[in-house]
Amino acid sequence: MIINLKREDWDFSSLQSEELLPALRWEIRRECAGVEQDIANARAWLAGKLSTKRAPMPKDKRTGKRPRYNINFSEAYKACLRASCIFPEFIPVGESIWLHKRSAKSNRAEHDRWFAGYLRPLVDNYDVPWLCLPESERQRLCKIVDRIKDMNVVRIGAWWDAVGTFKKQKPDAYQPLKFDYSDYTTVLLTINWCSSKKRILAAIGKIVRQIEPPGIKHWDRRGKKDRDQLVMLERLAVMRLLHHYTLSELKLRLPDAWSLYSHRKWYDERRQALKDFRSVIGYSEPEKFFPKSWETKAQHSRNASKLPAK
Repeated sequence: MIINLKREDWDFSSLQSEELLPALRWEIRRECAGVEQDIANARAWLAGKLSTKRAPMPKDKRTGKRPRYNINFSEAYKACLRASCIFPEFIPVGESIWLHKRSAKSNRAEHDRWFAGYLRPLVDNYDVPWLCLPESERQRLCKIVDRIKDMNVVRIGAWWDAVGTFKKQKPDAYQPLKFDYSDYTTVLLTINWCSSKKRILAAIGKIVRQIEPPGIKHWDRRGKKDRDQLVMLERLAVMRLLHHYTLSELKLRLPDAWSLYSHRKWYDERRQALKDFRSVIGYSEPEKFFPKSWETKAQHSRNASKLPAK
């Protein structure tokens, strides 16, 4: 049996604190099962092998004509959409908002060029452990994760959102520019920079308290440290080791891994790794998803022994 398990797949002790969150997201994405075809389709799209034409809509039985609006997606668009769902933490989708001023055709072409620049290194390196990525690529991904993390908290609103909301709701033009969607609120602030920063921040804090929608559940970061992300990576490593080896084999074949995690309760850590995996992937109904390394070698051996002989 050939085991393609590198040290970088289970030893994360050399990671710097600023790399822990990007590394955790990267390794969790590598554990997602059933995305191989989506990765292959993304590579085909990058190579220009997928059609950009939509399939025609079926004719309406009542009129014999096709509907004006074609709701079908092209092969290329579906490949892009699925790829963006695989790497949501490494593609800053909000940054493409400046493209909305262009025509639909030029907007699509420019967006594809922008998206391909982010997607290409992701699909090329999908099978590579985080610690095996080039230093420059790791730094680039760390910056993107940090940027997206801040964008999900506070960002400067776009004219596109303001104009679109104004046309849709037709509010009084003299009302304060404020509108809500989902868990987000967009508001226009006028700041007198002659005031001290302390006073400006105090005034902004007062406005934030006034406009906060009722019933919003806040993330609780109390007691959470960088060490927690390293622990999640170590649990992932334990799960991978149990996927390729039994405990008795580990002592003989990977003594370094055994000594690194010898103080852990291996199968308890494996079960907790499943919970961590489901909390990070962000899919709907996460209880239906299991990581690639979930099955232990002992389970695989038992299942193989039950197969009928040919």
